[in-house]
Parts: sequence; structure tokens; C-alpha cells
Amino acid sequence: MRLVAAVDGPAGSGKSSVCRKTALDLGMQYIDSGAIYRAITLYFLEKYGDSCSEHDPAGELGGVHILQYFMPDGSVTTMLNGRDVSSDIRDERISRSIGFFSDNRGVREYVNGLLRKWAGENSIIIDGRDIGTVVFPDAAVKVYLDASVDERASRRVKEYKGQGKNVDENSIRNQIIQRDFNDSNREFGALKRADDAVFLDTSSMSFSEVVEKLKQIIDSQVIHKK
Repeated sequence: MRLVAAVDGPAGSGKSSVCRKTALDLGMQYIDSGAIYRAITLYFLEKYGDSCSEHDPAGELGGVHILQYFMPDGSVTTMLNGRDVSSDIRDERISRSIGFFSDNRGVREYVNGLLRKWAGENSIIIDGRDIGTVVFPDAAVKVYLDASVDERASRRVKEYKGQGKNVDENSIRNQIIQRDFNDSNREFGALKRADDAVFLDTSSMSFSEVVEKLKQIIDSQVIHKK
């Protein structure tokens, strides 16, 4: 039985890392939806440079071919037109430009179609901000993963320190608050908790505890469907 587990939540709530580990443990496929938008951003930046925002990307998506592979070590390989762009799409230039593309209705419809196609091939776990409300409204499992702003800021600072970067926690906190506001008020693909989603506040939970809880939620749904 193929199953879709849709996990939504705000930035910094730990969705991606938790979903990757859960997918590994349960033998499911993890899809990094954000990487797809990043790959599309890279395509247009390479084609048009800094003037890419002057073009309507929706009409040129025929030249974009994306594949994604969930690797045995829990990493994700993203291919753009036959080329591994997994590292390239993490460049700061992509981060600065991705909003233009992820807010474009035509681009979102293209990506949603791709996600639905992949879901027809395997049992998947996928995270984002509108997965359970727009992309997979009929998903067997819906979870809204959240944590307090202070906790998310603390986690992000630790992540940066692990990369050898020193950042101001208060600045990171303000960025998260602004990101929450922006994501919740987007015209397309706004961050929203589905009415039937299980709410999971991870503020006081360890990474392992969140993974185990998510596995329990998915397992209970599988048992229920049998």
C-alpha cells in the first residue's frame, strides 16, 4: 500500500531532518520539495542571470527536467537536466532569488504536479508549508510540526555554529518572525495547518523523540488502513 505522509510547519521547526530520518527507518522515500524550487531558481539564474525576475518562468518550464533520489545515508540528490545540482542549489544566490519563483502560481502548479507523480510511485514523506492543504489534501497522514520562536532560533544558531559561523541569536529570532509572517500571508502556497493534521509541538522534545512520535503516527495510520 502506497502512503503519503504530509508534514507541514514553519521554518526552523526541524521538518526536513526529522522526515529524512523517519523515512529511512520506515523504508519510505523522502522528497525535498524545497530543493525542487531551488533547482528551478538555479535554471533561470543560469539562463538569465540577475535579470531572471524580468521573465515569466511558468512559460519556460518545458526546458526544466528534475529528478530526485533519496540516498541510503539520508541525503537527497537533486538532478537538473541530467546534472547533479545538490550542492549548487545551496548557494546564497539561490536563497536570495527563490522567493520570486516559489511565489509564482505557474511554478507551484508545475512542482505540485511533479510531487503528485512521484507519490504515485512510492510511499513518501514530504515536508513543506502547504503539503497537507494544497498538494496532498487527501494524504493518509498529515502532521503540523511546530516549535516556539525562541526554540527555533536556538536551533538555527546551533546549526550555524556547527558550520563554523557566529550569528546573533536575536537577529535570527527576528528573521524567523518575519519569515513566519511572510509564509502565512503568501498568495499561493501559504503556510497553514490542515484541519485534520496532527499538531506536534517539538519545543521540549529531542530529535529522537520527534522521530519516534512521527513514526508512531504513521504506523498507526497504516494499521488503521489495513
